[in-house]
Amino acid sequence: MYSFSLDPFDDSRMVMVSDNSLIFVNDLDLCKAPNCHPKKYQLALGSKGRGDSLHPCITGDYHPHSNNMQGLIKVVHSPYCRNKLLLLYARQITIVDLELMHATGYILQDRGSSQFIDMYVCTSDNIIYCLHDSGAISIRRFSDADNYQQENCYQCVVVSEAMRLCKSAKLIGLQAKPFTEEKLLFMLTDGRVVGWRLFDCDGPVDFLSEVRWEEDVRLVMIHNTGSNSSPPYTAKVCPPLSTKNSHFYRPLLALGSNSGSILIVDLTTTKTIKEFTLHTSPVSGIEWVANRRIISFSNNLGGSGPIKNELYYTDINTGRYQLLRTATKDRDDVPIVGIKVSYLHQYFIVLLKDRPFELWDLKSLNIIREMPGNFPPVTTLEWSPTQNHPLKNAKFNKKGEETTISTEQSTNHNDGPIREHFVFTDTDGVVYHLMVEGTVIKEGTRIPPDSQTGLINSIAWRGDLMVLGDSTGHLSFWDLKARQSRLVPTGRGAIRKLLLAPGRNTQLLLVMFNDGVEIWDCAESEVLSSIKSSKIGEVVDVDWGASDRPVIVNESGAVHIMDVNLDTAPNPVTALSLHTPIWLPFIYNQKEMMNFKIYIQHMGWQDNWDMKCPKSCTPLIWDSMLHTLKLRDKFSTLSFLERCLVTAALYGDMVEWRLWQVLAYYLDQSSPLSSAFDIVQDNQSFLKDQVKSLAIQEKCRSTYSHRQHSIHRHILLGNTDKPVQLLLEVEQDSPNFYQDCLRASLISSVSDSEVAQSTIKLVATNLIANDHLLEGCQLLCLIKKAVDACRYMQNFHCYNEAIWLAKVALTKEEYLEVMKYYIDLLVNKGSRHLGILLAISLSFFDKAAEILLATKLVTVAAPLVESCIEAGKWPESGAEIKDRVFVEYAKYMVSLNNLEIALKYCDMGGEKGRQLGEELRICAQ
Repeated sequence: MYSFSLDPFDDSRMVMVSDNSLIFVNDLDLCKAPNCHPKKYQLALGSKGRGDSLHPCITGDYHPHSNNMQGLIKVVHSPYCRNKLLLLYARQITIVDLELMHATGYILQDRGSSQFIDMYVCTSDNIIYCLHDSGAISIRRFSDADNYQQENCYQCVVVSEAMRLCKSAKLIGLQAKPFTEEKLLFMLTDGRVVGWRLFDCDGPVDFLSEVRWEEDVRLVMIHNTGSNSSPPYTAKVCPPLSTKNSHFYRPLLALGSNSGSILIVDLTTTKTIKEFTLHTSPVSGIEWVANRRIISFSNNLGGSGPIKNELYYTDINTGRYQLLRTATKDRDDVPIVGIKVSYLHQYFIVLLKDRPFELWDLKSLNIIREMPGNFPPVTTLEWSPTQNHPLKNAKFNKKGEETTISTEQSTNHNDGPIREHFVFTDTDGVVYHLMVEGTVIKEGTRIPPDSQTGLINSIAWRGDLMVLGDSTGHLSFWDLKARQSRLVPTGRGAIRKLLLAPGRNTQLLLVMFNDGVEIWDCAESEVLSSIKSSKIGEVVDVDWGASDRPVIVNESGAVHIMDVNLDTAPNPVTALSLHTPIWLPFIYNQKEMMNFKIYIQHMGWQDNWDMKCPKSCTPLIWDSMLHTLKLRDKFSTLSFLERCLVTAALYGDMVEWRLWQVLAYYLDQSSPLSSAFDIVQDNQSFLKDQVKSLAIQEKCRSTYSHRQHSIHRHILLGNTDKPVQLLLEVEQDSPNFYQDCLRASLISSVSDSEVAQSTIKLVATNLIANDHLLEGCQLLCLIKKAVDACRYMQNFHCYNEAIWLAKVALTKEEYLEVMKYYIDLLVNKGSRHLGILLAISLSFFDKAAEILLATKLVTVAAPLVESCIEAGKWPESGAEIKDRVFVEYAKYMVSLNNLEIALKYCDMGGEKGRQLGEELRICAQ
């Protein structure tokens, strides 16, 4: 299975796509498996090579002439038209009518045109957005049913400009903005997100349903985010906050990618602020020289051809860079494996594979010295964080041999360079201490290895604490002041990296293994927290973002800013220092979000529109939301129902949004509901849509079963001439010739006599009793007994057919009787949302409020009741329901600490509400 689609009109129906068939499920339930076996269909090829109809198939029985499933990209149920299924291919889109199981339309692409990649089928209009492999978006709008052409059923009305795409960047998918659908986004494999918006002659469009297509409509690109480079290969956080850099400090993270680019990410906003494309091979390491300058290196190790090293010095403020290490005959045959910058930023060391390191002057960016060939091979190296070094003349209480080399006392130079120290280890585990002053390198203490340690892979050093990690998973904690050491096994395998947390009083150690990360307490030599790669993904690199914020980068490119427990990312969005606030309501505190929603819904009853932050909300979040949504001008002129509608869209609540749209229509009959609302439409609009759909089916029918479907629909609609005409079209050699002729005679000779009526009703009853439901219902409709036909359909659980017939054929009283039964059935089955919408469409507002109250949706029930009262449509018989709703709503307001609105609804909630209000006022005093 590589694609599936849920029916937006019936949540029990789903279609799935396999390699050679479409699989239909008609009894989908989230709580249990389907009872019946799914039906499989294949798309048969028509005479012109296109898919014309769906035929049932048996597993394993695949015929060459029926195999039109090859190249099927996607299948989507139309959310605008019921029983319409769209099949996306590279060169065409096939529209299948699920009532006929037959293709009723095509959208074709010429051979020279760009292929389809994806499509989005709109809800607010009969429109399809098509994404092409050239990066262009075309808008296809359904043509008029009167001028319907099967091969060109959707007219292309707008085409955007194509994009220039590189070979490595491929289009992924297309999505429109929910509710309004005037904005589009598509994504590329390089991480770019491209946004488009509809514009007409007056400027940007706010709603797709308001577009005047006869005018000049165009798609305009509104944003194009920068591409994410390939997954990071290395990461490094800038130097920590100090008294010297506090006035300009920003916690920046440098990420080196496999593609050779370097990204600078602001950890407070989580945004990429700079991107530098410097290297031609994966970035292997980055070191910060200061808060605004970095040194990075890369090499083509593992690739073809000679080794090529790249060492760059970059100023991230200006973007200026300098290539430090140029190629020579004997230099670039050995790859660079590391860079280490001294703590005073005077020197940096370039570590080479199987060759002694190079010492560089960071001020002049010139090489000071290349170590001789007999120099010990370096496995890891670390600079001293202090100037007055405790390793001079040091002796360690270690088991085994001790060696001490006396060194000269350091001399203070006022004008010259300051002496700095560093240590490194060789392949035998020996720790060497060296001093650098200007161009002079002096050897200090040499400490032999411990017999239990393996190859030293990493060193962390701060103050009097030095920690060494080896290939066997041991940690060696050295107390330089007390001259003691202790060896602790981790049991996690080879240690890849050690990092001590910044800060004077912190002794947290970040340990990176092949299979995860641990945080150790150096004072107690114990593990504080641990996380494995199976939970977070394979770890690429780690660093400290702050003294209690480890930063972990995994292979997918995600950067995790975690706490010391390594449980989850600790920073909520409210804690980020965002330059532009973002509106994502359900990532904020839920109590404050509900308070904000209720406040902007109910501001209309106040005389002054000040939008001051209530006591129940945080001022920072409140001001951020007002700034983002610009509500002061938008909401002050709206009615209560209009504010509820806009609020539902702001909060992304599709259920509420549809409910307020239906309520707005049936309260003031403003703009008609679209075909997407289906049976919730008024009967006249529903009948008009069904007649159009039947006309299209008439133009596309090609088989005997299609003709029988049209005859059935016309009879239920009360038409007799068209069914007779269709029945008489039968061929004389057809096995159904005699039967159809008799049916045509019966339809044309139906009389109003009592004998004829009773006879036909008796025959219809016998047919229904013998499993001929449709034929029996047709006879009942011929004698104007459509209400009886609806009851029979409901008894046989054909509810969709029963509601269809009720909306097109019954009187108002009969229709209300059938719909009351159907609403109760929907509520009992758990489809309460559709039952509420149908109750509103019948003006049973008290019934809708009662269902909402029973499902504990009091936040919807109270605005519904208040909107009906405001419009003068609330029934007098619903006084008890109204009081119950307002009392429960007031209690909910109390739970949100919103006493002002709670007291308002207590006063509107009858006697019980007034009693609750008195209690609340006493408690408040």
